[in-house]
Amino acid sequence: MRTQNFGDISVTKILDGTENFKATTAFPDVDLKYFHQHLDWILPFYDFDSESIIISTHSYVIKTPEFTAIVDTCIGNNKNRIGSGPIFKADKGVLSQWNNRNSSYLDNLIKGGVDPREVDYVMCTHMHADHVGWNTKLQNGRWVPTFPNAQYLFSQIELDGMLEQTGNPFDEYLRLVYEDSVLPIIQSGQSIIIDSDFDLGKGITILPTPGHSPGHYCIELRAHNAHGILTGDVLHNPIQVNYPHWTTMFCEDKEKANETRIKLVDYLTDSDIIVLAAHFAGTTAGKVVADANGTKFNLLD
Repeated sequence: MRTQNFGDISVTKILDGTENFKATTAFPDVDLKYFHQHLDWILPFYDFDSESIIISTHSYVIKTPEFTAIVDTCIGNNKNRIGSGPIFKADKGVLSQWNNRNSSYLDNLIKGGVDPREVDYVMCTHMHADHVGWNTKLQNGRWVPTFPNAQYLFSQIELDGMLEQTGNPFDEYLRLVYEDSVLPIIQSGQSIIIDSDFDLGKGITILPTPGHSPGHYCIELRAHNAHGILTGDVLHNPIQVNYPHWTTMFCEDKEKANETRIKLVDYLTDSDIIVLAAHFAGTTAGKVVADANGTKFNLLD
């Protein structure tokens, strides 16, 4: 993805990795024939041979004249992601691939012109394992903040939901995520609890979008002649712009997730808003447009 500019705000994608995920697992109630009906635009996001959605896991770097922020810190390295509880068992195919990873994320970040020491804010649209992993890194046997001078902005609703689940032994997998990627940030004193009124400066707005998780939020960027939105996991695959009632196995509150997604897609369609989703493959950035054949996602160059 080329850097997107919204006035004096720039957004750059930093890749952690890509993987194929079985579409029947991601969308258990969906007939895959619907993917075939969108051959004209779905190919960058769907592998027809393996019948898998293509998932890109990446961060966005937001730069303004005042600060540098990282949005969503992906999966992380050296994390224990093998569990015995139901969350791991249900998602074993993908979660086992996240165990003790060794990705080139930090190298990609530095090549993208970002020194971890110069990051001012880290923002997690939500606290799932693939959005908080690089909050920390393993150093001398301890988990320490990857971005040593940053303030990490956590949603109170999201944190409360995670703590409630973490306290249940049934959800052992979430406990692992909390203990290696969230708790060390709190203990370091670098976490700040925010709500939708948190001021990130002119042109940047936090938009609550619950459903996928309790405190999920999007980030809107506005300039005089440009408008963008970082959608987090409201959308997992672009096929959902045509079928916004399709929810994935990953969504915690499926009814609320559908309600949020339907509203967002309606807001985005034919709006000229640049969409920057957390898992779209290809060149990632694009726009939602409608034509005689339905609604589709058009990638930008």
